[in-house]
Amino acid sequence: MIKKITTENEILESACPVCGDDMVLTKYVQYFTLFNKTLFPIKTIEEFYKCEACKSSYNKNLKELIKLDDEKKELHFEEAGKLYAKALIAAMTYMAVIDGNLDEKEQLNLHAIIGKYSNIADELIEIMDKVKSEGNKDDFVYKLIKKVHDKLSVDSVLALLSEAAKMLMSDGVVDDKELKLLDRFILESGLPKNFYHLLITKIQKI
Repeated sequence: MIKKITTENEILESACPVCGDDMVLTKYVQYFTLFNKTLFPIKTIEEFYKCEACKSSYNKNLKELIKLDDEKKELHFEEAGKLYAKALIAAMTYMAVIDGNLDEKEQLNLHAIIGKYSNIADELIEIMDKVKSEGNKDDFVYKLIKKVHDKLSVDSVLALLSEAAKMLMSDGVVDDKELKLLDRFILESGLPKNFYHLLITKIQKI
């Protein structure tokens, strides 16, 4: 079993790149379980900083990034935000076309996301059109999600995939092919396979 644990003794004050609130060190820890009872921790899988106010998360490099001058720091966080948006629209588009049918509701969902990132709308439309026509050619979508894991955090990947999964549920049915795609997204992002169950739990809460 994997649990998310907040470490209250390590807080980066006013460090959230999104809202400026505090960032708290958070861990995903794997526990040994027996007969569905959690007994003891086996290992820490990944650590990152999380903002409880806006739910943004960032890997442990944040501790060094906040020491940069304002211009460099702002540029880095801006690029990270753009990366998240690009990976999100790529994943959503791929999920929408995986069944061979991109319906009107899915189109509206895609354009709603693009509308949230109007400053890079042209780039997102280009990515959407690329995935519509080429799918995941040369692992284009997988590579973007892996970059989110590397540059942001494991929690950012889970948030991205749970948001993208709305595309799978837009028709009210999630088939085996779509579930396998979610599983593949987890593996290609560089996360352990057992994070798939965390993702499904997160999606069920949407």
